[in-house]
Amino acid sequence: MFVRKKKINGREYYYIVKSTRIAENKFKKFEHYIGLNKPSEKDIQYYEKEFDSIRMFLDSKKDILDKIKKNYLAKIKHSSKDELMQLEEEIITKFTYDTNRIEGSTLSYKDTKMLLEEGISPKEKPIRDIKEAENHKEAYIFIKNNLDEDITKEVILKLHAILKEGVTEDAGKFRTAQVRVGNFIPVKADMVDVEITNLIHWCKKNKKMHPLELSSTFHATFECVHPFFDGNGRVGRLLMNLILLKNKYPLAIIQNKNRRRYYSALSRADNGNNLYLIKYVFSEIEQQSKAYYN
Repeated sequence: MFVRKKKINGREYYYIVKSTRIAENKFKKFEHYIGLNKPSEKDIQYYEKEFDSIRMFLDSKKDILDKIKKNYLAKIKHSSKDELMQLEEEIITKFTYDTNRIEGSTLSYKDTKMLLEEGISPKEKPIRDIKEAENHKEAYIFIKNNLDEDITKEVILKLHAILKEGVTEDAGKFRTAQVRVGNFIPVKADMVDVEITNLIHWCKKNKKMHPLELSSTFHATFECVHPFFDGNGRVGRLLMNLILLKNKYPLAIIQNKNRRRYYSALSRADNGNNLYLIKYVFSEIEQQSKAYYN
């Protein structure tokens, strides 16, 4: 493992690089973006230990992950159009309910189902919550229709624009001021564009990384940047699932009932430890695979 320094638009950024075996006599270098500050020897030791722990975890779950992918592809291949349409409706409803509920939506699962599947707006519920549920469905459809496209800044801004259409005036725009998320302070507003560009570059550079690690790490880094005033979690979870779907894996629905474990895993990732988030996302994929694709 070694440190690589890159200069982008006059600023220096640091990456941890390690070569790992991906087949017999075949190695691949993986980069992990770590930010503006040069890591100490202690930091490098920590990252190396985590890297090895992630490899061990993914190796231990290889058979299960292969089966999940196989069952997912078989379901898509052998189901009728009506069956797939019904399955998509169930998944969109579940995904929309949980991702919005995590962010404070008052809509129940029943409310969300009636709204998205039957077009019936729940009574005495905030218009914002209703609109954001409808918008999230459209954002999900957008990623399903663009699985062949790479993640770009334009895709990220488009997702936010869809999600926040008719809700906030800054839909589709990065934040222009500093924000605070609990005790965590994301990057300065004038750094958002560059940090997102770096993240996109890292994602393209590491396409051969296991999709579970790639999607989880992307999500964790995206939330650290926190590029929007509002909607970061929902856009981040959409992008995480875009990576999974592009790689023929089923959706990872972060369930509201498990939000404490999710937030705990994200908090650990803020400190450079992505293993717990990878484990958590795996557990959600496994549960939903059993529910929808067995």
